[in-house]
Amino acid sequence: MSVLPGRPAELAWRAATLVTSAEVILEVINELRGIVDDDEGKAVRALYEQNEQISSELERIHPRYKGTADAITEYAVALTDAHARAESAQDDLDDALLVQVSADRALEDLNDRVDAADDPSPSLTDQLPGAQRAADDAVASVSDARASIEAAREAMNDAAEAAIRKIDAAIDSTNEGFWDGVGDFFSDIGDFLAGIGEWIGDFLQGVVDLLKKIADTIVAILGALVVLLLIHAVGALFGTVGLIVAAVVVGVLAAFLIASIVSDVRKGTPKVSETDPYAGALPADMPKDPTLANVLDGTGEVDELGKNADTVVKITKVLGPDGWYYTVTLPSTQEWLSRFGDQGAVNDLDSNLALILTPALQTQYERAVLEAMDQAGIGENDPVMLVGFSQGGIMAGHLAAYNSDYNWQAVVVSGAPIDHMPIPDSVDVVSVQHNGDPVPNLDLVAGDLGTEHGSNWTTINVDPPDPDAVLGVDVGAHNALKYSRTYQDHLAEVQASHPDLANFFNEDGYVDVSYHHWKE
Repeated sequence: MSVLPGRPAELAWRAATLVTSAEVILEVINELRGIVDDDEGKAVRALYEQNEQISSELERIHPRYKGTADAITEYAVALTDAHARAESAQDDLDDALLVQVSADRALEDLNDRVDAADDPSPSLTDQLPGAQRAADDAVASVSDARASIEAAREAMNDAAEAAIRKIDAAIDSTNEGFWDGVGDFFSDIGDFLAGIGEWIGDFLQGVVDLLKKIADTIVAILGALVVLLLIHAVGALFGTVGLIVAAVVVGVLAAFLIASIVSDVRKGTPKVSETDPYAGALPADMPKDPTLANVLDGTGEVDELGKNADTVVKITKVLGPDGWYYTVTLPSTQEWLSRFGDQGAVNDLDSNLALILTPALQTQYERAVLEAMDQAGIGENDPVMLVGFSQGGIMAGHLAAYNSDYNWQAVVVSGAPIDHMPIPDSVDVVSVQHNGDPVPNLDLVAGDLGTEHGSNWTTINVDPPDPDAVLGVDVGAHNALKYSRTYQDHLAEVQASHPDLANFFNEDGYVDVSYHHWKE
């Protein structure tokens, strides 16, 4: 597989074909004009006038062929050169990576020998600077090789832009005459009709999304009402006093639910901004580039970054097989008692209740996440994977189920009640649930009675690692780190069922990680 996209050899062949076509046009013009140059008959003169008209039209379009052929020929040369440079740099990178591994191991081994010696000899310690220099040189060589690949990529892109400008200039310089005007008119009509069709499609999709949200909101509210009625019915079993107590409890719970949901959805969208929580230096225990194996580790990371009542999302951008791929990692609940003293986190109990019970209403959390995605430059057609633990998983499932503004391709969650959500079959879903964790079972409150899922959906439902039971309940079942371990234990199953998830990770290519945060 080539380091850079494009097939230089095929492009060069097509460019040569265009050049030949341009030359043939000139030959035809000359032949047509030479047929009747020396004849004076009336019929021949009429043929001459017709040929002259055809020749004039061919002369008009010839610059388009010639200009396009020249531009593509130049680009083919530049593309060939860029490929050669990139492949040479890739070979250098492969060699440099091997040298780096060897130098790092040699330095580590030497340090271990020095540390192990009670009184290391000068001959041993004197080797340390040289070993360190070798390791540093190896890192520099790796960096240089990667920079050379990027330089070749930039040269290729610059050449492509230059070719496009030359082609546009060749077309624009001859873009005149009646038939060009007719073509432009019908092109404009086509664009207009396409725009109308797109608007109708978007409108209808919006209606469908809204109806889904309303239907699921009604079902969820009915489910909550059933729970409240059950509490009331249980109280009635204990006579008048029990009935009164149950009525008070039901009233308080209902008022609490309504106040929490209304409080969240009526607040404005928080001010979202990009942040650098590590000041440019990642912790030593954090992998530089995410992988499919450690993707759920990011949920614990964003929770830790937001522990001071801040909300932080992590957005990872990689160069995939056919463009940019984005992973959006969402935090779990950071604030449980917002009704009794709001600390500023939007991923709180209020938004939890709103997400589960009223998906038709847009929470602060959802609005802020969409704003962060917009700031990160994610386009409507860019593939997006949503990752989350607990409430972060609820938000991931909610977006994939009810929002059609983005190209959701994957949802990877843990400890989250998303089984009831109408996530399309086109989205890869991986849901990890621990036995004994009550949170994933909150689907029952939302009205889920055992939803059937397609082949796009993988649920991993197992006992948590290192169970920590208190009175028969595993208090550690709802834990982001344990969920990540469980997910890694079942990684082979995930890879086999969802091979397209690999597109979101590129350990040897371009990777960019950004963080966005906000408060209420």
